[in-house]
This record gives sequence, C-alpha cells and structure tokens, in this order.
Amino acid sequence: MAPEVPPRGDLFVPWVVLAIGCYSLMWLWPGDETIPYHIVWAAYALMYGLGNWTLRRALVGLAFGTAATGVTFVSRAAAGVITWQETAEIPLMSLLMVLMVVHMRRRQLALAAVTVMAERISAQAQNRERLTRLTSHELRTPLTIARGHLELVLARENDPSLRRDLDVVDDELVRLTRVSERLVRVISLQGDAALERVDADAVLRQTAERWAPVAPRRWSVEAHAGTYDGSAERLRASLDTLIENALRYTTDGDTIRLTGARTVDRIEVGVADSGSGLSEDQIDLINDATDEHGDAPSDPLSQTGLGLGLVRGVVAARGGRLIASRSREGGAQLVMLIPLGAPLGTLMTEPPPVTDAPARPVFREPMLS
Repeated sequence: MAPEVPPRGDLFVPWVVLAIGCYSLMWLWPGDETIPYHIVWAAYALMYGLGNWTLRRALVGLAFGTAATGVTFVSRAAAGVITWQETAEIPLMSLLMVLMVVHMRRRQLALAAVTVMAERISAQAQNRERLTRLTSHELRTPLTIARGHLELVLARENDPSLRRDLDVVDDELVRLTRVSERLVRVISLQGDAALERVDADAVLRQTAERWAPVAPRRWSVEAHAGTYDGSAERLRASLDTLIENALRYTTDGDTIRLTGARTVDRIEVGVADSGSGLSEDQIDLINDATDEHGDAPSDPLSQTGLGLGLVRGVVAARGGRLIASRSREGGAQLVMLIPLGAPLGTLMTEPPPVTDAPARPVFREPMLS
C-alpha cells in the first residue's frame, strides 16, 4: 500500500482561520448566510487540493465545517429568518465535499504510488550501475592478468610451433576482452537515463583523447554541436561503438574524424573515417527509418552483432535516427541525429572503451583540430 502523503505547508490552518471568520459573518448577517457559507466550502476545496492534506485532516475539516454551518442554518430556520428548504444545502454541500475528498484521495494515493515506483526505479538503476562496475572489474582484471602472463611466456618461448599456439590463445583473449566490454556497455545502457546538461563538444574531444593512445589513427575533431539536455554517458557509449566500427575498417595511419553540428531543432554527432566504407545495401538498411526493429546491417567484420544495432536503439529511444553515408575521406560516416529537448529518464558509469587495436599499440599523438 502506498504511504500516507504528509500535509504540505500550513494550508489547513489558514482554512480553519478563514472558516472561523466566515462563520462569524454568518451569525452577524442574518439572511445573508449563503455568501460566507459558499466561501468556506470553496476555500476548503481549493486548500485541500493545494495543501495535499492527509485523510484525517480532510475529515476533521469536513466534520467541523458541516457542524458549524449546520448549527447556523438550523438556528436561522428555527427563527424564521430563512426557510427550512434552505437547510438542504447542508447535506448536499457535505456530499459534494465528500465526493471531492474521495477523488482527491485517490489522486494522492496514485501520486504516492508513482513516487514509490520512481524511487524503486532509481534504486534499481543504482544497483545496475554497481553491477556494471563490478562486472567490468571482475571481467577485465583476470583477462589483463592472463594476457600479461601470456606475453611473458611468449617473450621467453623460442619454439615456433608453441609460439603459434600461444598466439592463438592471445588472439582469443583479445576477442574475449572485446566481447566482455561490449556486454558491459549493453548492461550500462539498459533502462532510463537522467537528464543533464551535456557539452557535446567536450564529449567529442574527450572521446578522441581517450582513444588516441590505444588506436594508431589520425584523429581529428570538428565540434560545433554545443550543449543539450541528454545523457553524457549514452553519448560516450554510442561514440565508442561508432569508433569501434570505424577501427574495424581502417588501418594504422588512416583518419578517424569525430563531428558535431547543430541545427534549430537537433544536434548531429557522428564518426567518419577513411576506411573501406559501407556498401550501398548497408547504407540503405541503416537509413531505412521504417525498419526501426529490423535486423542490423550485415557486417562481416563484426564479432558480436551488438554494434550499430545498439547505437540505433539508443538514438531511436530519444526520437532520433542513425544516418549512414560516405565520408569526404572516402570511407564511412555514421551520424546520430538527436532532437533537442527529447525526453529521457539514471546516469551510469562510463563503459570501458572497446578497441580492436593490437595488444601493444604504437602511441601516436592525437591530431585534434
């Protein structure tokens, strides 16, 4: 059962003061009792709704008002000042107030239930965030240790046959690392995300700086998107996925360009590269706005199928689209069209970057514009 909604402010006390004043006027104005009488009940309905009284306060006020006005009307009718028919207003007005209290009470309980549900969802999101952190740590730590020991063994091993076997193990560990990090990213993107003011340009620059040490490409940033209300975490995760896609189709020294632009009603954030690009069928399938729940484009280099489908779902949840095209460098360009002011709902921790870079990548300074 939903908890009792506590009274808000002191609107019950002002109503009692107003009621006492109106009852006094009813005694002082014989024959004109209906004016302060209706003011009392109009103020009751207004202040009960605004003050969000508890059921006990509402019933006490109702009983007090009915008794006080009832005494006044009956006394006036007995004295011949008003007719007895006018006393019918007492039960009729009381019934009207009872109906109002019943409906307002249902609204209060519904609001309390929604509040409890929102708190439960928030708690679930926090638990999911902790699970994501724990899962990321529990997966990455043993994989990192295993690869470290494997590199030591490879450094000491001279048997070509055994080295080939160890290289296979190393490749599988790299693949397992990528898969686990993608799964962690999926977990982190489940559920709603709380709105915050996001500097899209800063996120673009930070993303390029994070990826530059682990992926030997020529990195550039064209950031002109500005700020918007959204989720910085989801923007980072989507960019990470698009960059991972670009890495699969580029090699050392190729260009990866992060872009951000702004129009009147949306921002456009994307990743372009100088790789082999997407086929026309892949571009058409990505750009098909009517296929929101269709299959992701066939990607022979993808190893999990979580890439573009994940980004597409995140952008669609905001009422946006993922658009594919050819970049000016000759490769692929994938742009997220994110409407400004689109609704969202818990912030999550930043998922670890996913990369197809070699185990010991060559560090190259990012070339940021």
